[in-house]
Amino acid sequence: MMIYPRDDERAIRVQGMVDDWAKSGLLQQEQRDRMQADLQVDYRRTNRFLRATLFLFGFLIICAVVGLVSLLVGDDDALSVIAFLAAGGAFFLAQTLIARYRPYRFGIEEAAAVSSVVFFAAGCTVFVGHGFSSLRLFIALAGASFIVFTRFGYLYAGIAAVLFAGVIPLNVDFSRVDTVRRLVGIVILFLIFGLARERRKDHDWDFPGDVYGVLEATAWAAMYVMTNLKASEWLYSTDAIPQLYWATYAGIWILPAVGLFLAIRDRHRWMLDVNIVMAIVTLMTNKPYLNGIQKPWDPILFGVLMIAIALGLKRWLVSGADGSRSGFVAERLLASERERLGIASSATVVAPGAPAPHAHPSPNLGGGGRSGGAGASGKF
Repeated sequence: MMIYPRDDERAIRVQGMVDDWAKSGLLQQEQRDRMQADLQVDYRRTNRFLRATLFLFGFLIICAVVGLVSLLVGDDDALSVIAFLAAGGAFFLAQTLIARYRPYRFGIEEAAAVSSVVFFAAGCTVFVGHGFSSLRLFIALAGASFIVFTRFGYLYAGIAAVLFAGVIPLNVDFSRVDTVRRLVGIVILFLIFGLARERRKDHDWDFPGDVYGVLEATAWAAMYVMTNLKASEWLYSTDAIPQLYWATYAGIWILPAVGLFLAIRDRHRWMLDVNIVMAIVTLMTNKPYLNGIQKPWDPILFGVLMIAIALGLKRWLVSGADGSRSGFVAERLLASERERLGIASSATVVAPGAPAPHAHPSPNLGGGGRSGGAGASGKF
């Protein structure tokens, strides 16, 4: 059971939507103030920068305290007990802070909750059995993250639980057959996708339907990454089975097509964005899948194709009745969406560019210039 009442969670989300509508010019200031007065909740909140700062320092302080206790005890056999006690204590601390001081996404209570996940995973992984086990690590991380998600409602904990659950089979020994690991991982992610989808439909985009919508898109994207062998070569090596290879090639085309159909039919924004990215990745990995030779002009042709598709789609939407088709428009209506688009465009600055051309110095550099003031001596 979630520690925050559902009505309060719903009110906080509606507050954010009202602010977004006001910034986008869809509401007047008087309308915003009148709606916000009916959505007040008794929680302490802060901005993103202070939240991140409190989370970072809180997490470091909790880990430092547990590390100091471990050093003072000095008994390797007691480390597992300390880790499990620290996990329980951090989880209890997060609940106590929320119950007494009423913080909501304040940072410090999140640090305690995340610390409990880390300590529980450490206790299950390194100390249980006196040896490192990646299988125990991901099982513990997935289970503890899911508990934190269901108790505190942290979306990133739910996303982590989905991803950790998907890679659990990659750490199981299925008679040393790597293909089975990937297939089992895909099946697990597909089951999570189905469960999250059903939960979202039960609430019809009302809280927590929006949260399950994000988990649904996360499981679908992780399933695609597991399927696309060229995009996830770093994840795990695969067996040289031609049937599996071409089955995954078909899958990387089918998954974005099916996902786009579901997203458009359900008006699922997260699924729409995720499947657009998946379609782009499919186009990028198509040539490596077919063992084609990469050409220097491939990125140029790919960019021209993306521009043509974007312009054609925008023109098609604008040409519809009232500049829309089936409720889809070609412009960003909300300020938050424009901000996210601006952040995404700014992220291209960190993308690696083309290497600078190498300069080939002249062998006579510094040897000339007999006439003139700059090189009168003939040497530098």
